[in-house]
Amino acid sequence: MPAVRRHRGLTLAAALTALAAATPAAADAATVTVTGDNGNPVAVPAGAPPVIRNMRPEVGVAFPPGEGRYTLAVTTGAGTAASRGTDCSPRALLGPYNVDYAGNGPYTVTVTNFAAEDFTCATPLSTERYVFGIVAGTLLEQPKLPFLLREPGSFSTNVLGLRLLLNPGADTHEVRFAPNATVGSDGGIVGNSAETQADRMTGVAQLRFPGPGFYTVVARPKRFVGSGNIGAPWSPPVRVLVVAPFDVSGSLQFLDSRGPSYRVRIQLREKSARGRVAVALARGKRGGKYRSLGSARISSAGTVTKRFRAGRAGAYRLRFTYKGAGAIGGGRVTFPIRIARRFSFG
Repeated sequence: MPAVRRHRGLTLAAALTALAAATPAAADAATVTVTGDNGNPVAVPAGAPPVIRNMRPEVGVAFPPGEGRYTLAVTTGAGTAASRGTDCSPRALLGPYNVDYAGNGPYTVTVTNFAAEDFTCATPLSTERYVFGIVAGTLLEQPKLPFLLREPGSFSTNVLGLRLLLNPGADTHEVRFAPNATVGSDGGIVGNSAETQADRMTGVAQLRFPGPGFYTVVARPKRFVGSGNIGAPWSPPVRVLVVAPFDVSGSLQFLDSRGPSYRVRIQLREKSARGRVAVALARGKRGGKYRSLGSARISSAGTVTKRFRAGRAGAYRLRFTYKGAGAIGGGRVTFPIRIARRFSFG
């Protein structure tokens, strides 16, 4: 994560240096600072622009000894105002001046100096420009293992705690996710997506998935400005494989209870499961070796139907085993049954 931030910062810094070099520092120039990522002031020297991630910086200014008046303005690379600044203030009033985040890029601080007696600031004596850059953004951790949607037999879905890199000065960190999603040119998810927020203290977002599948997750820090909000660029997407367990809905169904050949069916909870399920039979309520009955294909409706033979009456265990495929995990379901004259549960 830090390596990515440094690379982006150095790229922007090269462009900012060229922009700031157009304004050489005067001998009696002001000293300008901007709030850094750790909350402390960072010097903004002419010709050496700092790059920060802070989305809520403040600009400070100080002057050499002597009286005078000044105006201060902060503008974006597009030339729009990013701060109220100050208009014709005495040098004794030094701010700080809040900066409204307006996206990543260069921000220019313009200080215009006037004589102490020029109470309307009509005749400028000199103008100084200082540049700093903002490269706000975040990164998401990549889960190392498939995430289990829910525990077998449970109706309650699990929650994935996904950690992200908090950005200084952000009011919130928006996280969006969707299955089989496409990422647009702006880095965001195209079409509908679910939304959650990361915890402002821990940087952990709680994601609850509606079903199994491959999910794309992106995030960005946001700052509330005026009546709206401004978001930094989206993070690189991460993909999460959400796996549902192999379990059944309801009990074992018997379609043909007249022996010695019996036909049974199970209904899987996740109807999207595909492939084959191995079936085995063992005598007794516990212990005893399982005998393979072959396998059965999962239907498009998520059912598994199997015919088997059992010539002796008594207690049995019928086992269904699935190796797992796609977004359905492997698992095993066992049903105790009792064979008498008819098929029944035991």
